[in-house]
Amino acid sequence: MTHHEIPVSDAEHDVFERVRREQGLSSVAEAVTWLVKSHLRKSTEQTTGRRRGPRLATSKGQQK
Repeated sequence: MTHHEIPVSDAEHDVFERVRREQGLSSVAEAVTWLVKSHLRKSTEQTTGRRRGPRLATSKGQQK
């Protein structure tokens, strides 16, 4: 995975730290990842009307 450093303000870092504590995560980077994934899930749900992403087509339980 590629790592990028993005400068954040002290206020933004405080938000990430609060999310880290509330979610029981071990680092601020994990908190940022959690926030991004959470936002993507919510955006996908609003767009598709489904809670989960698209799945592969199956026939009798086996992937095609």
